[in-house]
Amino acid sequence: MNCRPEPEGYWSEVRGEGPVYGTGESVRHVLGTFASISPILTLRWLRGEARRIADRLDPDPTEATWVRPTMRKATTPVPDCPTELRAWAADPDRQRAARDHIKAGHPLCATFRDTDCTYTFSACPIRLPTDEPAPPVPTGEEQRHRPRALTSTPHRSGRFTSRPTETRDDP
Repeated sequence: MNCRPEPEGYWSEVRGEGPVYGTGESVRHVLGTFASISPILTLRWLRGEARRIADRLDPDPTEATWVRPTMRKATTPVPDCPTELRAWAADPDRQRAARDHIKAGHPLCATFRDTDCTYTFSACPIRLPTDEPAPPVPTGEEQRHRPRALTSTPHRSGRFTSRPTETRDDP
């Protein structure tokens, strides 16, 4: 039995991390973020991002319109990052397990390594803030002695209601 309540929302993020040429340092970039109240929409977004990144790294030869039939030769498949991203996005068993995992309130993280970059797809359950009840309105004696808040006065729109006049000292 699951003792955790179902999450109220999900925060998803895709990050890329790789070395900076000539510095020897590694930098992390956020490639995309998404917030949703549905685990299905969250995973759909992650799958779409996986396919998008895979197509940018190496267009899928089975779907690319510029690839001619003579260019499609049978080769020994070599595992690479775009192929792994496409396989992860297309595997319904992995997606079902991922949906059950995040729906149970656990974070999800899938990492894919390329030659010079690591791509991380993550989804975390979030709790939305609850509306706190408004404080009771003071009546009678309490209202007269209650200090006024500084924010109780309405803010001005920042526009002049009339044009400022210039004053000159010389006749």
